[in-house]
Amino acid sequence: MSDSKRRTNQPVVPEVLPETWRALLAAAADFQRLAPWVWMHDSHIVGLRHPVTKEVLLASILGRLRTVFALLVYRRDTGHRWLLNTILNDDDRGGLEQEDTAFEQDSIKVEFIRKRELVKEDRAVLDAAGYVPTVKRGSIWPAFRSWVPGGFPWHITQAEADTLLFALPRVTAAARLARDNPEVWDKHMDGDVAYLPDDYDPAAGELRCESIDWQPMISPPLPLPELISFDEPTWTRLLSFTPAKGLHLEVDVMYSTMAVAGVDRPRFPKLAMAVDRASGLIVGLRLSEAADRDGAATLGMVVQNAITTSGHRPESFRVQRSRVAAMLSPVAKELDIPVHLDLELPGLNSARRRMEKDFSRA
Repeated sequence: MSDSKRRTNQPVVPEVLPETWRALLAAAADFQRLAPWVWMHDSHIVGLRHPVTKEVLLASILGRLRTVFALLVYRRDTGHRWLLNTILNDDDRGGLEQEDTAFEQDSIKVEFIRKRELVKEDRAVLDAAGYVPTVKRGSIWPAFRSWVPGGFPWHITQAEADTLLFALPRVTAAARLARDNPEVWDKHMDGDVAYLPDDYDPAAGELRCESIDWQPMISPPLPLPELISFDEPTWTRLLSFTPAKGLHLEVDVMYSTMAVAGVDRPRFPKLAMAVDRASGLIVGLRLSEAADRDGAATLGMVVQNAITTSGHRPESFRVQRSRVAAMLSPVAKELDIPVHLDLELPGLNSARRRMEKDFSRA
């Protein structure tokens, strides 16, 4: 996000202690000088267990393709699922899943970029710490970002800085091990994680091959979606509408491509839509609140509005995602409306593309 587009209601940048910044920048410089992307792939995953939080962290190095140079530390089930599905599916999840998962990262990143790409907050951190890169050309200026599902990439907190400060020297040690012993990863499949010993201290000595604990990592299952529910007055009102033959509503819930203000960072809300299949008319449209994780409450409001606007219960709901079908199913059953999976949804997807085009112009 460019500085010129920042708004006055934008969340403030988190504060990180100066001594943490200095240590973190030194660790990032060591990592960058090593340039582990020369011999490591993003599928070479390093596993760490945080000594304080006990959280499992999965680290992946980008840069082999010479386009993005970075270390990403994935956290929680959401981050682990994103990383492992990317690797195991060879970064190809298919159309709808790819659109959704682009917003589902959960990680902390240090990326090495050109000086002109730094925003003013990055420059302020580097200037305050007196940072001067040892290499004068190329992508060597560190920028730190935090990713959460549905959130705009944002500046890191003190806790996230501490996590990166823990991870950077240990991943650097693992990268040196991989450089000096290239056969280490060759014997393992994509998705196998090289866990470092919990008590390993990079300052005490080099990492040894026999210290690595290799574990196959299975992607955590996707949690079941929240379901739509209505109160009694809403049920009474919706059941009072008569069914209309030939009325088919195309319904979907997706991430909006338009960021809105959030408490601690800008976020991409869920967008629920309902479109009359025959006419292409939008009969329900709403952005979710931050607490509505899956957009179920928002979808419920859109369904109510769509039925009220059309004056009838539809003959069917047409959806293109199995999760949306699951969210709808209890309500659809009570309203005696079948739910059909349909990957096309011509009316809804056409309306969505028009809307996104208008947003991008704005």
